[in-house]
Amino acid sequence: MISKKVISDIVSKYSLGNNIEKVKWSITDEKLLINFINDSKNLTGYVEYRKDINIKQGDYGIFNTSQLIKCLNILDGDILIDVTKSKLNMADTNYDIKFGLADLGVIPKTPSLDAPDEDFKVSFSVSDEFITRFVKSKDALSELDTFTIETRDGFSGKELVFTIGTNITNTIEFTVENANINESFSPISFDSNLFKEILKANKDYHSGEIRINPKGIIDAHLYCGDHLYTGYYLVRKQENN
Repeated sequence: MISKKVISDIVSKYSLGNNIEKVKWSITDEKLLINFINDSKNLTGYVEYRKDINIKQGDYGIFNTSQLIKCLNILDGDILIDVTKSKLNMADTNYDIKFGLADLGVIPKTPSLDAPDEDFKVSFSVSDEFITRFVKSKDALSELDTFTIETRDGFSGKELVFTIGTNITNTIEFTVENANINESFSPISFDSNLFKEILKANKDYHSGEIRINPKGIIDAHLYCGDHLYTGYYLVRKQENN
């Protein structure tokens, strides 16, 4: 038996508002690891549950995560999970669900984006304030799908500035406090919808760090408590604004 909340939290942290559908669950006697990549190939990452999840060891293909979420939503409390060659079986006291598993050959392979630490020139700790500022700014300009990050000269040294929108749209900007800045860089564009979903999915974080590679990668790693860890690599948008 395992709490439905544990499984739902794991799934929500990679599905990111139904942006990720096809993944492989890799289960050992020590952990569950899910690597993922989106269809546009500008976001990759992992969710890792570092505890025995009481599911038979193996690799299992999930083709339709949004459908899996709908099935999980009708379950309650502690659930029993078992797998066969072709089915993920989930049950509580009221429902018995048999969810079809996919052939691993149709699951996208996820590349490694482990860039050297020295390539990340800016870092800061995740905070409630940062998550709130970004999500509120994005919600206010919900129709805009781009945000930029840059460094600027401030009153007390270099500042890290997030801007929702671009120089040809409405914009909202804010400064990240206590950022460690080792290199200045001009505005880099990223997908604001994806980054908002990352922050929303991990609002229960216990600790976390965001690092920025000026070549155009955001690296966000978070610990969400109860043996649950997440990591995301968001690649810059290939466009000129």
